Amino acid sequence: KLRAEVQVCTAFVDRCIAEVSRGELSAEAASMAKYSATELSFRVADSCAQIFGGYGYLKNSPIGKILVDQRVVRIYGGANEVQLEIIAKGLGFKPQRLASSKL
Repeated sequence: KLRAEVQVCTAFVDRCIAEVSRGELSAEAASMAKYSATELSFRVADSCAQIFGGYGYLKNSPIGKILVDQRVVRIYGGANEVQLEIIAKGLGFKPQRLASSKL
């Protein structure tokens, strides 16, 4: 299942690369590519950690290091929550935010 998801995500990112080289990439498509690729990379790393059991969570193991790296990748280049807001704005929705209370 993960292999199929990786292939689909790779094809989408490749399409976005082609669009950016032509100057046609929209902010929504870039946000979708960043969000989907980083979330998928974390799911793949998490699945690998599950396969290796407790060894996958040791800091010195290769899988443990990858898992730690993948946690922060979702923040680099704009937090994924921000990417979702950009995607929502492209659909015409306004993000719902809590109003700050005045004391």
